[in-house]
Amino acid sequence: MHTVCDMNAHEKHVELRRLLIAQVPADFSDWLDFVAIGALLAYVWTVPTYVFAALGVAFGLPYLLVGPFAGVIVDRMSLNTVLVLSNLGRAVFTAALFLAPSWPVLLFLIALRGSVDTFFTPAKQGAIQALTNESNRMRANGRSHAINQASKIVAPALGGSLLIVLAPAQIFLLNALASVIAAIMVWRLYPIARAASDDPEEPGMMQNILAGLREINAKPILKTALLMMAAGYFAMYFYDMLIVPMNRDLGFSETILGVTLAFVGAGGVLGSFMLGETKRPFVWIAAGLGVGGGLSITLGLFEATGTPIKLWVYLAIFFLLGVTSAIGLVPYRTLIQNHVGANRIGRVTALSEAINTMALLSAPFAGAVLAGATSMGVAFIGGGAMFLAIAGRAFLLRRAR
Repeated sequence: MHTVCDMNAHEKHVELRRLLIAQVPADFSDWLDFVAIGALLAYVWTVPTYVFAALGVAFGLPYLLVGPFAGVIVDRMSLNTVLVLSNLGRAVFTAALFLAPSWPVLLFLIALRGSVDTFFTPAKQGAIQALTNESNRMRANGRSHAINQASKIVAPALGGSLLIVLAPAQIFLLNALASVIAAIMVWRLYPIARAASDDPEEPGMMQNILAGLREINAKPILKTALLMMAAGYFAMYFYDMLIVPMNRDLGFSETILGVTLAFVGAGGVLGSFMLGETKRPFVWIAAGLGVGGGLSITLGLFEATGTPIKLWVYLAIFFLLGVTSAIGLVPYRTLIQNHVGANRIGRVTALSEAINTMALLSAPFAGAVLAGATSMGVAFIGGGAMFLAIAGRAFLLRRAR
């Protein structure tokens, strides 16, 4: 059996397509039991409110604490092996949720599952890097993001529907099966060989993480891209968790909230497919975040000024926010793959995920403080202003390749 390095362009395209198809059940398993977890906590165990805050920490903290070490291991191991084992490990800990006797055990298992899952994204990004070149990498990352966004729409809806006939714990077993299917699909991929590198291997785990930081610091365009990406996620999460109370304050029902979230996801899918090949990714970033910032500010002004907003306008804004967020954020993945060597793509990807997680864990609190002191709309205006600032920086870099 020949490796990816031996393949021609057509064969690499076929393997990339198989990788993206395998990503469907892998990403699906991220969200299929999301509603079931909430139902188990809220309706079966009737836990106090603070447990839901702890749930957010259990979801996010592994990417901050375990992720950087996972990235180093990904760089040292076969990508195929990591892709298979990360999905199998996820299946094991998802199935273990079925046996959880209490919410502390449930959250502990969720954190363990997240720790295993931190290996998947760096390995997937390394595989996309190996199976593409600079002429088709943006399109591949766009398709990958589209799958991720679609899973956020379909999987929670299906998981919620299954609660009609299944207990929450039974959905955990079904979700574990999705991860097993993903593992089987990536196991069938040809061996993905990394490009040769002359960089010396660092002696220890921390030294390897520091080598990844040095890699970022030594390349101004990469450093700038990662800082801008973190700022972009901070801006998005600054108001993202306030969509629910915003929906309420504007006079829309819970049903409209579900439709709104679906529109955001659908916009994200469309925006991902709009991404074509370009040698100037900062042009996409400037356009996406610039328009997205204007939309966020517009939405915030409706609420802050008490101006009524028609339902179709409200839904259209959120749909376009999904489109622009994909256009403005996906190119960063391509920039990382284009500027990082194959032997360090895992650790740099993991470090970027850790930085984004810091934004996820901090921005909602900052946005909530501002909203509490002023109004929901002001938080949306603040997030939109951040988007505009990042778009301005990207515009100045528009000639960068």
